[in-house]
Amino acid sequence: MNKNTIQRFELSKLLLQYNLETYSLLCKEKDEGKNLWIRKIEDGGFILDAGEDSERIFIAVESGDNRGQFLALKKTDGNVIWFIPGKAYMFRVFLNSVYLIFLDEDNNYFLIKVYVEDGSKIWYYRINEKLSSYTINNNVVKLKYLDANEEILDSATGELLKSY
Repeated sequence: MNKNTIQRFELSKLLLQYNLETYSLLCKEKDEGKNLWIRKIEDGGFILDAGEDSERIFIAVESGDNRGQFLALKKTDGNVIWFIPGKAYMFRVFLNSVYLIFLDEDNNYFLIKVYVEDGSKIWYYRINEKLSSYTINNNVVKLKYLDANEEILDSATGELLKSY
């Protein structure tokens, strides 16, 4: 196993090890180092980021310039609970939702809010490719762009509240 072909991600109680040659993802207990499960990532690729909630592991996989998939895996066995095709650049788990920055096949960027349980879409909002950061709270999502512009969206509906 070549260390240059392995990606490692540390979660709260788990370690993930992804082999870029075999597209296999190994999940281990952090404290004891015990292997919990291993699974192959269909379509392979490179893992951009990994995160978690109490029941799921979330993985953003890139398999081409604007191709990839976003996976929600069951922590206990690594089985796919749900997935969204497409390249997710950034994602954040907040309360019972996942917020994702996605690129579509026409190179348009979107902020998408989905339910954490099943990945179904709550709302989406087209964003500027110059997005530099975003913050989320119970009421609003604040988008900041490289050109100093900002947008504020309603967290519940995705409706634009303010732009400046």
